[in-house]
Amino acid sequence: MDTQSQPAKTIFLPIIGLFVFVSSLLWLFKPQLDGNGINTTVLLAGNVFLFVLFMISTWLQRNAMMDKSTQIFLRNVYGGILLKLFGGATAAFIYIYIARDNVNKPALFGTMFLYMLYTIIELRVVLKKTKSS
Repeated sequence: MDTQSQPAKTIFLPIIGLFVFVSSLLWLFKPQLDGNGINTTVLLAGNVFLFVLFMISTWLQRNAMMDKSTQIFLRNVYGGILLKLFGGATAAFIYIYIARDNVNKPALFGTMFLYMLYTIIELRVVLKKTKSS
């Protein structure tokens, strides 16, 4: 089945599902996490930010797979990689700069873990769509 004929929602659904799942867990276990010194506000904000980054990146990946031009394919793929790299680094630096001495390291590392989860989901979706086209 061609990637162009597949609805866009099938590509974005796993990322949306991860976002809803993680957000639900964070809200459900908010008292326990806060009690253990993990700032759930930072984790929730990081989850929203990563969701937006990875939705844009997945959209770029989808457009790259649909195009026949190698140059456009590479531009979209590398654009997604750079967006995630610089977007994530900029967000982390802004948080560290604003929070200064009150940086919540467990929440920052938790957000890094979420970044890895989103990356795994995105790669699985892209590889599955590449094999099916």
